[in-house]
Amino acid sequence: MEATIKRLIEDEIEFINFQFTTSDGAIRQLINPARDMETLLSQGLGFDGSSCKYVPVNKSDLCLKPDLSTYRVLPWGRPENKTASFICDVFSGDGSTPFEFDPRGMLKRLISEMKDEFGQGWDLMLAPEIEFFLLDKDENGNYIPADKASYFEIPPYDKGCEFRKDISRALDSVGIGTEKNHHEVPPGKHEITFGYGDALSIADQTMVYRQIVKQMAAQQGLIACFMAKPFDWTYGCGMHVHLNLKDSQENVNLFLDESNADYLSNTARYFIAGLLDHAKGLTGITNPSVNSYKRLVPGWEAPVYISWGFGNRSSLLRIPEGNPKAIRVETRNPDSSCNPYLAYAALLVAGLDGVRKKIQPAPHINDNIYAFSPKEKQAHGIENLPGDLKDALNAFEADKVLCNAFGPAFVENFLALKRKDVSEFATTVHPWELEKYVNI
Repeated sequence: MEATIKRLIEDEIEFINFQFTTSDGAIRQLINPARDMETLLSQGLGFDGSSCKYVPVNKSDLCLKPDLSTYRVLPWGRPENKTASFICDVFSGDGSTPFEFDPRGMLKRLISEMKDEFGQGWDLMLAPEIEFFLLDKDENGNYIPADKASYFEIPPYDKGCEFRKDISRALDSVGIGTEKNHHEVPPGKHEITFGYGDALSIADQTMVYRQIVKQMAAQQGLIACFMAKPFDWTYGCGMHVHLNLKDSQENVNLFLDESNADYLSNTARYFIAGLLDHAKGLTGITNPSVNSYKRLVPGWEAPVYISWGFGNRSSLLRIPEGNPKAIRVETRNPDSSCNPYLAYAALLVAGLDGVRKKIQPAPHINDNIYAFSPKEKQAHGIENLPGDLKDALNAFEADKVLCNAFGPAFVENFLALKRKDVSEFATTVHPWELEKYVNI
């Protein structure tokens, strides 16, 4: 802690943001003057959990404890208000017990259980492709894409080019090393990628990424949108997750077997099988909004069918081509609105279930599944992902492996939160309905 206090003093920090993530993936924070840093860093900071939909009002006292390794100086704000942030874990009010509904704590627990079962060197390694739209408003207040560019276009058509460079520099300044960035296919849609890392670090970076993109877009009078499908006439926002297992003590990619022609190890195949077996239940976590299922439809290169293949973008899971030593699985259904702590935790649980049971996946498919007839899909044993959030939540609730891993209290709370969204959406009258039925 002494080293962190020294950094705060050397960086001339005036305020500290204590941040945490709710079950629905929103960042929340408490701000304190840095003069109280020693007490805050050692004892944590109490807050009312009922206001964050965590707990009832009669059991609402919770405590934030900062993870000192997540220290970052924010790349915005007034110089006289120089601010640092910590990502926090949520504990019981007296600070003694990890809070069971904390998404970050959930991921940490499941990683620890993996290490206890399979080996202390085991790590889930991830690299997400986080897509977002930059939106403006027209004269009527309707959301519109901030440009009209398309895939890989250049300025002046790509009006977000300099913005993405600003984001890349901001991310680099807080220790998140970016890689490529580019304009995506739809107008206003962008992608900035960052490198591989362990699941907890990448989940933290995913949340910081969202915060920086939203903040810097707002500074330009724009809205950064991470919802899965903001427009029905074009592609949505996916968050493809590239993953493998690594033995960090031996520095070995556990998905690699160079003696196999396809380079896939048995561990990789088992992990793939686990992801496929639990695909329906997973969507309740990786695609957590009613809007998510507007993206998971045929015709927009989003996954619909539970299958896997090599280089095949019509599959739910694919093995990207490239350097065999970096062999990995790309999971294509998660979207940018998901809670990354919960999504990465769910992928870990599902994959490890396959490893634990040594399940072999169905044969891979390299053909375009979108072009398959119903009979061809049936012949290959291909099932569909859930078609809406209601079905996805039912599938999650029925998946005993996932529910046992997350715990009954969390599952009950999460399902209640998301089923409230389903109910609200079902009883809301939408403009489409008026246009369709007003003259009947």
